[in-house]
Amino acid sequence: MTDRERMLAAIRGEAPDRIPFVPRLEFWYRARKRAGALPRELEGLSLIEIADLLGVGYYAIVPDLAERSDELDMVDYALGIYRSPALLFEPVMEEVKRCVRRDGPRTVVDYHTPVGSIQTATIFTEEMLEAGASVPWRTRYAIERPEDIDVVAFIFSHTRLEPRIERWLARQAEVGERGLVFAWASGSACPMHHILRELMPVEQFFYACHDYPERIHWLAEEMEPYYEGLREICASSAAPVVLLGGNYDDAITHPRFFRRYILPALGGYAERLNRRGKYLATHTDGENRRLLGLYREADIDAADSVCPHPMTSVRLEEFFEAFAGKITVIGGIPSVLLCRDSCPEEEFRRSVDELVSRYAHQARFILGVSDMVTADAEWDRLRYLAERVGSID
Repeated sequence: MTDRERMLAAIRGEAPDRIPFVPRLEFWYRARKRAGALPRELEGLSLIEIADLLGVGYYAIVPDLAERSDELDMVDYALGIYRSPALLFEPVMEEVKRCVRRDGPRTVVDYHTPVGSIQTATIFTEEMLEAGASVPWRTRYAIERPEDIDVVAFIFSHTRLEPRIERWLARQAEVGERGLVFAWASGSACPMHHILRELMPVEQFFYACHDYPERIHWLAEEMEPYYEGLREICASSAAPVVLLGGNYDDAITHPRFFRRYILPALGGYAERLNRRGKYLATHTDGENRRLLGLYREADIDAADSVCPHPMTSVRLEEFFEAFAGKITVIGGIPSVLLCRDSCPEEEFRRSVDELVSRYAHQARFILGVSDMVTADAEWDRLRYLAERVGSID
């Protein structure tokens, strides 16, 4: 089987010939290339060529947002509005005047609308570039005062999405049988999750939900058509798997919040995709212990970036037990295992050997490094891991 066939089989609950191994390498690659620290044998190779050399699948689950078609692609990042040639849609703002100022690593954006103005700011430092980062940090959020809610609502209700679903075909053709390209709808599962993750500091969000909940819920309602556009564009594409939502944490997207807002959004979309013969994945790279049963209730098909102990409190076997053969695990290798300063060589090899021997024929499993292979990961450890997985018969 090819890596694309293995991934699809695992998501369908079928048995591939062996576990597909699809590590997320782009952060490691960018950081090492920038520092001139790529292993000599990799110099001059593209990321796809490196995956081929390593003998692993090519990761195309979460899109690489470092891909840019224009220097303004990330200018609306502080709103959680993304542009990239890796995405299947193009947001177009109407009746919104946008003024962009650059100050070294800092980008300040003023948005002027008929109902008022807001300002956002982000920063992209040398340290972030050296770590292989793909997106900036917010230093000024879109909503800092209650009156900013009206402006943000106007922006989202006046942003139309132009479909670019042909991009998936082009990307899958580029990747070929090396991997499976997912259609990325949004990093947030629903408007309320978006407001929490993208538009306000966490503490301010929860204070706002207590002090003026009707305003926050009104904003979510105003954002819903935007989200419906994202969902429908991805569902209408040729992609067999759509990725919606991510970066959950059971202390922030706590079970009560998850059940009220995120579970219905994921569950409704999973049902909608399944009726079309498609599958839903969500990005589960945080502390998930109290959310495991809720993922199962949502009937998602795959949990991407499963990050087990020691980086979270949940061991890999607990994920499989909780998902009860209904959800495909994507991930399973904590990134610290690949870093010499975090994990001694003997412990690394023992952990890899135990993982391979225990899960060599595990159903619903796509092996990956959670959340990504970091800049300080060792190439020889990646090779050892790839060789052990490739030796499974």
